[in-house]
Amino acid sequence: MPASVRVAVIVMSLLAGLLLLNAGLTWFSREQLADALVDGGALSRSEARRFVVMWLIPYLTLGLVLAAAAWFLPRRRAWARWIGLAATVVLGLLTLFSVLAGGGVTVGSLLLLVLAIAGITSLMSRSTIGWVPRLRGTR
Repeated sequence: MPASVRVAVIVMSLLAGLLLLNAGLTWFSREQLADALVDGGALSRSEARRFVVMWLIPYLTLGLVLAAAAWFLPRRRAWARWIGLAATVVLGLLTLFSVLAGGGVTVGSLLLLVLAIAGITSLMSRSTIGWVPRLRGTR
């Protein structure tokens, strides 16, 4: 396995772990988060609960997708490279959007951006492309 594939697997595993940890912590503290949103005065209790769950779903989904891609990429599944690349790009764009909308960079968002860039770079490297078989067979 080339070094770029190892880097991609490690980066996708780290991203999956961070996203799933974030989703788990958000799920277990959803009532406190909803209370904080209600105390802000802009949302009702049911709207705040719905907002917390809707905020959690993209990170949970991306975490599961990245975990699957990290698991199957060393097994030379072509779809794992493409799915991992798509999830990493979506995560990078989502993080960039949240940084721009939030008005500032946090340590967590900076870590996600750096890992997303590393994942995209390693998944797009020539050695990774050459090692993973094509998605469709040649005729």
